[in-house]
Amino acid sequence: MCAVRRLFLVVMGMLPALFGCDRGAGLRSPDPEKRVEALRAAARGADGTAALLVGQRDPDPRVRRAAAEAFGSREGPAVVDALAASLRDPDPEVVVIAAKALAAHPSMPRTRDALVGAYGSASPAGRAAIADALQSVGTSLREAVELEARALWERNLAALGSQGPARAGAAEEIGASARAEAVTRLLPLVDPNRNPDHELLAAAARGLGEAGDFSARKSLEELLEDGDARLAEAAAEALGRLGDPAAADALAVAASQGPGRIAFAAVDALALLPQAPEVGASLCEVTLRSIDPSVAARAARATREREAECPIRPLLARLGKPGTVAALSALAVLRTPDAEVASRLLPLLDPAKEPDPAIRIAALRAAGILRAPAVANAVRERALALKSRVTAARVRWIRGRLPETPLSGIDATGERRLDAVLARATGPAPGADGSEPELAPFLRPPEAEPKELGAALSALGRLRPAGAERILEELANDPSPAVRAGAIEGLGALGGSGALAKARAALSDADEAVWRAAAGALERLGPKAATALLAALSEKDVEAGRCETLARALGETGLAEAVPVLARQLGGGCGPAAAQALGHLGSPAGAAPLAEALTSPTASGRLEMVEALAQLGGTTGAAALSRELTSDRPQVRAAAARGLASLRYEPASNLLEALRSDYYGRVRRAAVDALAKLPAGASPTRP
Repeated sequence: MCAVRRLFLVVMGMLPALFGCDRGAGLRSPDPEKRVEALRAAARGADGTAALLVGQRDPDPRVRRAAAEAFGSREGPAVVDALAASLRDPDPEVVVIAAKALAAHPSMPRTRDALVGAYGSASPAGRAAIADALQSVGTSLREAVELEARALWERNLAALGSQGPARAGAAEEIGASARAEAVTRLLPLVDPNRNPDHELLAAAARGLGEAGDFSARKSLEELLEDGDARLAEAAAEALGRLGDPAAADALAVAASQGPGRIAFAAVDALALLPQAPEVGASLCEVTLRSIDPSVAARAARATREREAECPIRPLLARLGKPGTVAALSALAVLRTPDAEVASRLLPLLDPAKEPDPAIRIAALRAAGILRAPAVANAVRERALALKSRVTAARVRWIRGRLPETPLSGIDATGERRLDAVLARATGPAPGADGSEPELAPFLRPPEAEPKELGAALSALGRLRPAGAERILEELANDPSPAVRAGAIEGLGALGGSGALAKARAALSDADEAVWRAAAGALERLGPKAATALLAALSEKDVEAGRCETLARALGETGLAEAVPVLARQLGGGCGPAAAQALGHLGSPAGAAPLAEALTSPTASGRLEMVEALAQLGGTTGAAALSRELTSDRPQVRAAAARGLASLRYEPASNLLEALRSDYYGRVRRAAVDALAKLPAGASPTRP
């Protein structure tokens, strides 16, 4: 940029001699708009080429755009060279102007070469304009895609052969090409005995996963057993991407026996594998054997989604033994009806028989989700007992006036420790003079009790025993966030006249757990509650996390009126969640705002918007997906191709054909699949 500025200043000094003092002064003006005016005036002269060349290098994009427009109105071979330089401009609008100008001169020499050469380095908008220009001059986009692929391959090979941190990124990119040569180059790099660089080793593993060659499976399975958690995690991720069902056994062992992060990665990889009996069996095995509640729940969820058979008797047999919480978490996800479940849950709800509060909380949640009616009364009694204990801890008083300095157990910052002050709590409520202040604001029950009460309240709403609504409505305003959240969850499941009002009020709660519970409750309460979600999402400056929660909840309501509200969030902080919600709503009216949002080069959630348009279909959505086939992001190109495959949109056939030569294997595969599904005639998508 400094060199450009120096050149700009040197040529500016020559302008008075070239164009006269007045015009040269305009081109030297510090005001970009005046430079634009002077440039256009010079371009209308007999020989304004020198001024245009200066304008083409101006620091301000407005001047460079004016130069590209002026060059486009001229004739002659030199115009192609000038416009070819503008095709590489950092400003997308300059590239678009240059591409359109070249398309208007299809017979000029080197026009095709200039467009083909600039495609790979252009911005998304520039790539789309160049693709249109190539079509106008009768050249297939495939030539530009092939040139880009060759350049990427050569660049990545050079980086892999160099020294430094760039090698790791190059290894992943080489694998993503899915070329046969990529596997040959990467396999030696996943041998810890030959490659001591763990960062490069992990990157090579991920690259092999992208390459899609099943011959890499054994090497990745060996790496999965490595003692280094980062390498094992990379190997698990790679095996999931590789997609070979034969890796299910090794992944099941890692998910069942490995430490936390490796187990999570392994079970997620299992969930990515294609539908196959051995994959379902492995997921069930992890569900039954894992002692980590999160891993067991993830595996159970994937098992259920695949509709794989998984007996729950082994889970029931684990209750009351090590791994009880994991077994309860899996049971809650599988939701398999069984007459024995209630009888096995009852002892786990009784603190006299089960002293561990974590197990009691998990049992309460499982009881509610499984909706076992035989435990409904036990859950109600436990909720009432916990309510009494929590309430009792809040009404203790200390005789006499509090001293000026904090009591032992309550520090000056207001940190409250119930165990330290209850020993001083004696006597009745304070007298009328208020000399014995209430300690409720300073005291709280043991931490586990509000959590357990919250779990009991959540289960209470699902089980619906007598008196549940009264208990839930009373505790929806409890001082403890855990209790309020549980009561709101229970009210959402119970329904009833008071549920909507309580959930709507809780949506403004300061505690995140409470307002998330409120959003979930309103979602379950259906269209009648959606207006509260709409109002909350329509507020100004909604915080990103809250916005995402509200958007997801609205997406599940099926309310078409939510489309405009969600559309206003597209491209912003919670744009991805809003796009997903529009896809879930399934309203055709959502296609237009999604397509419009995609026209912004800086919109967030581009991938999610593409996937939502694929769900909604229609000509508007299909046309927008076609434009994304020239995206500079391979994930977006692949998603657009998959979407067009489901929509069977024939007008995209030329672009899809070009992507058969794409550098990235996932894009090539998606394009080939889409072409195979296109009809012979016009697109059948709805208008």
